[in-house]
Amino acid sequence: MEARGRPVVTALARIARAPDPPRVRLERAIRQLLRDYGEGDAEFSELFLAGWARARHDKQFRLTLAWQREQIRLSLEDILVEGARTGAFRDGLDAGAIAAVIVGTAEGCLLQAVTEGGAIPAHRLAATLLGLAVSGA
Repeated sequence: MEARGRPVVTALARIARAPDPPRVRLERAIRQLLRDYGEGDAEFSELFLAGWARARHDKQFRLTLAWQREQIRLSLEDILVEGARTGAFRDGLDAGAIAAVIVGTAEGCLLQAVTEGGAIPAHRLAATLLGLAVSGA
């Protein structure tokens, strides 16, 4: 799990630190996460599903998964906070909540990947998630 999850964490942290405008970074981060979780191979999805089940009974494993999830959420939140501060995103933005929604959506894609995908393609999910930060829609 750690070997497969760490590259996702690293990629999102790199995107969060990039010099691009917040909107560009957020869109890139969302697309990266949805691609990794929703369009990854079935083995990756099955590994995460088994990992979540194992985490219920294995504290160390639960901590590993929690750490990965939190690092992903924090990278997204960093982008959202900067975007709100600079006016790139809407006023009153709850960066933590939106970051959690993005992670939850990606995890939903991960679950759907095992069953050959969902009804809504990743690019439409990405556009809707970006809209939460930009317009609040």
